[in-house]
Amino acid sequence: MSFIFVIISISVYLLVTALVIHSTHGRISRERYWKIEIIMIGGFASYWFFTIFILSFFLHNFSHTNFFYWMHVLQTLLFVIGIIGSFIFMYKYWQLQILRLHDLNKSGWYCLLDFIPFYNIYDFFVMNIKKRSIMLNEFDETIDYFSFFEKNKLLQNKKLITKDGVDFYANGIKFEYKNFNGHVQYEVSKMSLENDKTLEEYCMKNLQQTENAPGYAGEYRISFLDEGNLFEKLKNDLHGIVIDDGFITINEVPFFVRENYLQYEIVYKTKDSSRIKNFSQVEELQDYSCQSLTKAQLLELITQGA
Repeated sequence: MSFIFVIISISVYLLVTALVIHSTHGRISRERYWKIEIIMIGGFASYWFFTIFILSFFLHNFSHTNFFYWMHVLQTLLFVIGIIGSFIFMYKYWQLQILRLHDLNKSGWYCLLDFIPFYNIYDFFVMNIKKRSIMLNEFDETIDYFSFFEKNKLLQNKKLITKDGVDFYANGIKFEYKNFNGHVQYEVSKMSLENDKTLEEYCMKNLQQTENAPGYAGEYRISFLDEGNLFEKLKNDLHGIVIDDGFITINEVPFFVRENYLQYEIVYKTKDSSRIKNFSQVEELQDYSCQSLTKAQLLELITQGA
């Protein structure tokens, strides 16, 4: 019976671990990890210290007064909240460890090794002391540039144009590459194009249409002839801000923007450092430089260069 219980417990733990790893994306720098870890552990410990010791002191000293009843109710309520909060804390702290593992170019599954005696002590020092060895790795994810620009009203008289191989996106609307015996054209969904009236008006007035026909699942698609380089034409005419392989080009400098647990990190080629304002301490590694920015600083960088 105990053996079955152990098997079930391990299976549940592996399942929960897989779910946490699957829901955790990106990475966190060492310095940011320190700050968030101290805040989380300090806040969690303070909450339980107040709930257990401080309230117990008041309960003991006011046990013969009417105040005792309400203190007891408050302590019970705080215990319930604390138990629920403990699960949330464990989940968020688990995610924090995985983000730090990603920063060290390791899979989140390495967190399972913390159950090995003595290795967990070694891992504690590694997580808190070791610096990242690579500036960009497979765990990196950019911010959602389109949503970020749209929410912060940065797309006035501009379009975000994203390269995707031979296809490209303009403000999230896909222009799909087609080549018929050397006759190159781009297809776009009429419905999606109608969601951006400015882009629709520009395309219908300035791009040469070819024969249009229903596309996938009966969706009507509009085709535009590629007269030379349609991507470059849209970029120039619409004052496009180009995103290529996760790098966004501002003021002719490509840089990668990723979240760093409530802040942002920008990564760019060290050779371009003289053209990027220093908002914080610059970390250099291999051919890349990196800065940690607040949202206000990131907006300043973009608005000054875009």
